[in-house]
Amino acid sequence: MRLNEADKLKVKELATKYGRPIEEVTRAIESQYTFIRKKTKELDIEPGLSREEFDKLKTNFNIPSIGKLYASYYIYTRINNYGKKNNKEE
Repeated sequence: MRLNEADKLKVKELATKYGRPIEEVTRAIESQYTFIRKKTKELDIEPGLSREEFDKLKTNFNIPSIGKLYASYYIYTRINNYGKKNNKEE
């Protein structure tokens, strides 16, 4: 995750406020995204799943102060269709 200038200033502010190293604050902020990335890579999301099969997968993450991140069946089908289209063109 790349931090923009505003994020870097906020990290520095939090590090100062709590007396922690900047690297530690940065790792704490990035840890939730690292966890989500790791867990989503572990999901066995094969092409052609039915709506019921897709809904059984744990694809929701609730991040405090940001909200719920989730994968929708609509996006899943769009990605699959895009992949099929690209494979035909090759």
